[in-house]
Amino acid sequence: MPTPKPSSTEPSSRLRTDTLAASVVILLVATVIQRTIGFGRGVLFCRWLSPETLGQWEMAYSFLLLAAPLAVLGVPGSFGRYLEHFRQRGHLRTFLRRTTVWTGLFGTAAVTLVVWKAPQFSRLIFGSNENAGLVRSIALCLAAIIVHHTLISILTALRLFRVVSIMSFCQSLLFAGLALGLLTVDASVSSIVTGYGVACLLASLGTIAWLRPGLRDIPQPIDPLPQTDFWPRLLRFAFFVWVTNLLSQLFTIIDRYMIVHYSGLDSSEALQQVGYYHSSQIVPLLLVSVADLLSGMMMPHLSHDWEAGRHEQVGEQLNLAVKLMGLAMFAFGVVALLFAPLLFDVVFAGKYTGGLLVFPWALAACIWYGFCLISRNYLWCAERSRLATVPLVLGLGLNVLLNLLLLPMWGLLGAVVATGISTLVCLAATLWLSRRHGMRLDRGTWLLVATPLALTAGTSTAVATLLVLLVATLGTNLVLTPDERTQLRDLLIHSLAKLKPWLKRSPTPAGTA
Repeated sequence: MPTPKPSSTEPSSRLRTDTLAASVVILLVATVIQRTIGFGRGVLFCRWLSPETLGQWEMAYSFLLLAAPLAVLGVPGSFGRYLEHFRQRGHLRTFLRRTTVWTGLFGTAAVTLVVWKAPQFSRLIFGSNENAGLVRSIALCLAAIIVHHTLISILTALRLFRVVSIMSFCQSLLFAGLALGLLTVDASVSSIVTGYGVACLLASLGTIAWLRPGLRDIPQPIDPLPQTDFWPRLLRFAFFVWVTNLLSQLFTIIDRYMIVHYSGLDSSEALQQVGYYHSSQIVPLLLVSVADLLSGMMMPHLSHDWEAGRHEQVGEQLNLAVKLMGLAMFAFGVVALLFAPLLFDVVFAGKYTGGLLVFPWALAACIWYGFCLISRNYLWCAERSRLATVPLVLGLGLNVLLNLLLLPMWGLLGAVVATGISTLVCLAATLWLSRRHGMRLDRGTWLLVATPLALTAGTSTAVATLLVLLVATLGTNLVLTPDERTQLRDLLIHSLAKLKPWLKRSPTPAGTA
């Protein structure tokens, strides 16, 4: 029986995909609003909570981000790569049904394990057995997060970015309102965990209610899909996504765990240092969140081009994306450095001087990690997911070794420097492997990879570097190639042409009719 055409498998107008241009606009608008809410929430957490309590929340949140993808063995992480593959073959309903059952079973098992072994997880997360009750609350929050993340993965793979944006916005707004409201009654980390879990659950339930009619309209498969044609390919990819997620999350949180378990401080003092670290990342993590959203948004489009045989175009798109993100993130970092004293001395009420000390290195590390999130998409498109784990293994091992060396010498600064250096090594390895498998890189890419080092040399050096970089970008071919300049110019002309009808519809000033 012939394979159905892609158009025949289009389930419903409710599941109509968004174009790449529309996705970018939706993403940027939603991200600005959502991250503004998140930033305000983070500022209030810093003002209302002690460094130790803030450190407890940082450790709880780090655990949740680590446990959620691990619990379901990476299967939702494969949606961006394989949902379109099965959709074009008329098996979207089968794909969603089988992966949802998998996620439900393994998610339930993981939550049960955390509840059962609460004292042991308390020791792992907080450095003592005294928070077993809090760990049980974290387990319930984990269940809500698994549902939320799975829905985000499905919607992203379906290229329903307008829905992803609304869902994420609602979750962020609910989290801010619920957590801050609960903190006025009980200023403890339990209030934040409860607010986070309830926000994820409510946003997920609302999305499911909206999504159900469209899912019911998905056509039944014309021919059966044998399990042997479904799971082996998917699980091979998912396994390495799972390993990559494990290594990625360990990579982002290992310095906190090193502080809690290997700094030589008691649990209270160690959590206080983690609280200082959290304050230093309130602003830099905005960059990581934007890079993560862009990476997830780009993956289905890149996968579509790759399936169509446009491999070279995928590499060119990613290379240009890395450059543009690098320019934007570095400029943001320079502005953040200029306003850092105001942020820590006034906005944070002078409670987190330890965070100000490590702020430049936290900025640089987050920029490099944002690079990593975007650039590894090439290896995933090329189905080299196992190679994507190599830079993470290298970076994680280096991070642990540098923490063991620098943490006793420099304290919190040593942990952040160790993370920055290991992230740069991880990024360099990712780009090198991508280049080995067909992705074209040029000197402009490598220049932008090295640029964040200027942030650690002081504000004056960072400002001077940014000015030189802007001149080189606008006036020379050092950063952008002639072809990339042409692409950006054509995109700008096309965007302005689309704006003209809207400008013509602008209201006529009063009295001029």
